[in-house]
Amino acid sequence: MPDTYGTNAFENDLDLQRILESTLPTQLYAQAKPHLARLGRLVGTTLDDLSRRADANPPRLRSLDKRGNLINEVEFHPAYAESERIAVEEFGLVSMSHEPVLDFARPVPHLLKYAFWYVFGQAEFALACPMSMTDSAIRVLRRFGSEQLNHAYAERMVSTSADRFTGAQFMTEKQGGSDVGTNTVEARKVGDEWRLWGNKWFCSNVSADLALVLARPEGASPGTSGLAMFLMPRILPDGSMNNFRISRLKEKLGTRAMASGEVDFFGAVGHLVGDLGTGFKQMMSMVNSSRLSNAMRSTALMRRSFVEALTSAQGRPAFGALLVAQPLMRATLFRMLLETEAATAMLFHTAQIYDHADQALGSLTPPERALSVPPEPFSRYVRLLTPMLKGVICKRARTVVAEGMEARGGNGYIDDWVDGKLLRDAQLGSIWEGTTSIVALDVQRAILRDNAGAPFFADIQQKLKDLISDKTVSPIAQFLMDCSNEAERTARELDLVDAAERELGAIEFMNKMYNLLAATLLLELADREANDLGSFRKLAVALGYIETHMLQATGPQEPPSFLLTAAGESVLTNAHVELESLTETHGRVVEHIHMLKAARGSALAAHPSTREG
Repeated sequence: MPDTYGTNAFENDLDLQRILESTLPTQLYAQAKPHLARLGRLVGTTLDDLSRRADANPPRLRSLDKRGNLINEVEFHPAYAESERIAVEEFGLVSMSHEPVLDFARPVPHLLKYAFWYVFGQAEFALACPMSMTDSAIRVLRRFGSEQLNHAYAERMVSTSADRFTGAQFMTEKQGGSDVGTNTVEARKVGDEWRLWGNKWFCSNVSADLALVLARPEGASPGTSGLAMFLMPRILPDGSMNNFRISRLKEKLGTRAMASGEVDFFGAVGHLVGDLGTGFKQMMSMVNSSRLSNAMRSTALMRRSFVEALTSAQGRPAFGALLVAQPLMRATLFRMLLETEAATAMLFHTAQIYDHADQALGSLTPPERALSVPPEPFSRYVRLLTPMLKGVICKRARTVVAEGMEARGGNGYIDDWVDGKLLRDAQLGSIWEGTTSIVALDVQRAILRDNAGAPFFADIQQKLKDLISDKTVSPIAQFLMDCSNEAERTARELDLVDAAERELGAIEFMNKMYNLLAATLLLELADREANDLGSFRKLAVALGYIETHMLQATGPQEPPSFLLTAAGESVLTNAHVELESLTETHGRVVEHIHMLKAARGSALAAHPSTREG
């Protein structure tokens, strides 16, 4: 029963390498490659060992010391601490988009940061949560916090030394959950200080040195508009414990190595961040950053699960041949591959848009930069993409990882192998930072309130216009263009739909928009690969994805016939693929497109009133 132990998670990932090579400046990618390769080696060996040990030995809470003094101390297994040291001190994963680390002359773009995190996440999902929250907290403080707060606290969070600070966000309360407007934790002004009272029900990274806490100032209005953001240090400047208590740690299904808990405040000192009444908007900027990180981690889980399944199938014989040669196993691996590579394309495209949004902030006025969604296209685009990726990728990761466990058979269910840990961790993605329903509704809000659909569809349509001239992909690009026009009409008319009906279709519409952009990106990558390498391997992936997710109306879809040929294994292993091997599949997809167009035309002829919209 072979597994991936001892392999290099970066050097074996040609898909990631090609994305980075085609999008990063040449010199920057050349600088990054040795560090990514070193991290990839650790992911396949040391970090995998540490992650498995930390998962088997969850943290413990020590509320009081031997004299009865409140200490709120969470004891972590040494394996967790060593993983954190490697990630934060050796590689600077928390700091790299804020300060120069490794041998980089300046902070790296989000595109490269997420490449490091994506590789790391294939070994360790749980630790990425507190690292992500620290990274996001730095961003929030630098954007909304005072100079004094940044000097006192942000500089310690961005540090790569052993005395660094970690960050967290304490938002969820038991009576509200995702309905943050019902939060009751109260902030009162006591002299010159703000003090916090109340309870937070779910606090990830509960042992953090600093927590950004949503609280309602005494006398403030109800709802989210009355909430303010406060930075609460664990230890006060005089060395004493702040006035809060970790009531207990949560017993979780997955992410066991990271401490989540409940917190009671009894006059804890909190420093106001930004203005009163802007706390929820500021917190949402942190949540959106965390949502993208969540999608990144779920994408990493899919990649690890696929590679585990492929490695197992390549090394295990059954019924007279290796499993990878069996038709149904190839079909299973191909389904896993489609979701994994679509999610990877979406993740790194979004990271690029994130970089463009950051660059655009420099041209805005200070009041515009202070808005939770600055009024420029890239910021509005990111506002839409982050909940979309979180909602779709994290949900699909559950299925992909479950398929990976089944592909390994009974051994996959045994914790000697990594599949069980991947499956447990994957469940968190669809819950943390908003369930699928919550983020689907947030996608609608981004369209309705922030006009985020305009840059989304403009980007897709520009990419497709560039592809339509290629005779191989032209009919497919034109089909996607038609789908884009249809989806854009739906988005423009959302405000005309009854609110209940609009909400009822929110998840379906979120998935439709995701599939549209993912298919466009895969087709764009396929075109680039054909031009640069003369290989049509990514075209096979694009065809499979479009047929699976966008052509269901033409009837039941069968797995592509190329899976039964040598090209099938080449697609799975990212080897060279000739166009001729895809002729039948390409023709079938084009035929299905024509069938779908004809069916729609017949429907319009039968019901002329539906022609508009």
